[in-house]
Amino acid sequence: MDNDLDSMVRSIVPDKPVVSISGVAAKLEETSREYIPGVLSIVEKSIGVFIEWRPSEDPDASWVMTSDDGNSEMVHSRSPEEKRDRGARVAFSMDVNDLSSFRNEEPKRGSGGFPSIRLICRDGSSQVPLFFRNCSTGEFIDRLQGYITLRRSNREANLVIVVDQKSEALAKSVSMLDENGDILSRFMQNPYMTAMTGFSKITSFVQDQVIPSVLNDTDAVTQEEKIRLMRELRLAEEQMRVHSDAAGEFEVVTQLDLPPRPEIYRELPVSKELWNSFKLPNGSYDPLKLHHLKMNVFRGGLNAELRKEAWKCLLGYRQWHETDAEFEKKRAELAKQYQNMKKQWMAITEDQEKRFSKFVKRKSLVEKDVARTDRTVPFFQGEDNVNLVHLHNVLMTYVMYNFDLGYVQGMSDFASPLLFVMKDEVDTFWCFVGLMEMTHKNFEKDQAFIKLQMNQLRDMVMIVNPKLANYLESEKSDDMYFCFRWVLVWFKREFSFLDTCKLWEVLWSGQPCPRFLLLICVAILDSQTNIIIDNQFGLTEILKHINDLSMHLKVDEILTAAEAIFHQLSASQNKLPTHICQYLNIGESAVSSNSSSPAKGDSKDL
Repeated sequence: MDNDLDSMVRSIVPDKPVVSISGVAAKLEETSREYIPGVLSIVEKSIGVFIEWRPSEDPDASWVMTSDDGNSEMVHSRSPEEKRDRGARVAFSMDVNDLSSFRNEEPKRGSGGFPSIRLICRDGSSQVPLFFRNCSTGEFIDRLQGYITLRRSNREANLVIVVDQKSEALAKSVSMLDENGDILSRFMQNPYMTAMTGFSKITSFVQDQVIPSVLNDTDAVTQEEKIRLMRELRLAEEQMRVHSDAAGEFEVVTQLDLPPRPEIYRELPVSKELWNSFKLPNGSYDPLKLHHLKMNVFRGGLNAELRKEAWKCLLGYRQWHETDAEFEKKRAELAKQYQNMKKQWMAITEDQEKRFSKFVKRKSLVEKDVARTDRTVPFFQGEDNVNLVHLHNVLMTYVMYNFDLGYVQGMSDFASPLLFVMKDEVDTFWCFVGLMEMTHKNFEKDQAFIKLQMNQLRDMVMIVNPKLANYLESEKSDDMYFCFRWVLVWFKREFSFLDTCKLWEVLWSGQPCPRFLLLICVAILDSQTNIIIDNQFGLTEILKHINDLSMHLKVDEILTAAEAIFHQLSASQNKLPTHICQYLNIGESAVSSNSSSPAKGDSKDL
């Protein structure tokens, strides 16, 4: 009945577009060079004010592709049906009251890019980035301010926050308790008494004024607003928190003073010519130059044409010291082993399967995962694609190779790029074996290794970004499980297929430390700090926001940020806790771990 009433109201009161801006293009994903032209509007409806983006209805509208130098060019290669389908995927309509913040990015001078906006919702999710090809973002923002109050983030100039009026009023009221810095000045003289007095004033203020007037107003205040109010209180207390030592005295716990992060630049991918310069005449690799070769891979990745050869070495399928003749002889023997294991599972009859429940379960999992792994990638598209058969064969043969581990969901994510590069079942399988040597602990039933990595990640965030670490702790999110997918499949679901190839070969180099994967996590979280804190995201919103970063991360920017953090921490090794030095393999910890470091030999359990 309510839906019928809404429909009647909408039919009587037509929608009223306040502003419609054409030439606003949506970008499907960060790693794509494809933009969809459309119209961005602010629309007054009977049920509220909405921000809407729709693809252009003009069938001849040009689609924009950015060239490698940042300049734009027009393309018309999509059919009208393709344009309509792809445009429908990113079209949206959202109530302005669901908007929490947005990023307002201006292009670098001379880059040939466009100003852009990315809307961030209160639930932590995000809309696709919108690029203003024909105008600035100013008109849209000016019109938007007619309905909501905006302020620029104090922490990040490009982040614009939607002001929650009740929370803002509370923050101002609490700040009035500390007029002229009185509490802070007295805190330095007598931290114990001042802290207790400050907490008492906040508690009295909340109990006497805020709680009766806000929390008891059940008609006007939602559960979300109550949670946000309590969050404000915890943040206010956090600013004044003191800790007691064993002697019972209070001290202020200060963060580690780290040096500035160095400016890092990515280098060009390793070419075939450069790669071959590290070889000896017999095809093996010069052991004296091996570290330098791996650093080249770390700093630039590999040219696509080189991956088939280089990945075999990086994954331990071919040993660095093996000559061409030695490897070919070994490869022939491994090919026989592969075919024998493949015959084993293929020979199992339906009757045998009735008494082989573990095999049947794993076979079913493989079949389900293969049917849905990377099906948008041309290499795996189509119902009768032979590459899906090869992928299935590789995974089923691994079940026989390592029946204790068998097959766990997510392994297909690791196998598909290997098959894409190798184009051969045997080579793919043995590279997959090498990759599983690095990652098999991620798939063990007790998940102990994943939990360990989450704890290590939390420890690193505490050192690199204590502000974010404290906030996550206050939101009961410091178990870091919102990063679970990142670590489980090494960002396979976060980057495009080709960017994943680049990221993985960087990690396989083992440089500059065994836990560089976690530094990548730190770098991404560090870049999202202001969005998470300024939007006051709780656990649910954080999880949605992190998931929405998928396909909107720039791999080179993340890699340079992670490397800069490594050098920042390495320069502070004398100040760092011992366990952080162990994670990074720096200082005295490097001496004891060099024998097992991936940089010194085959990569294991990165």
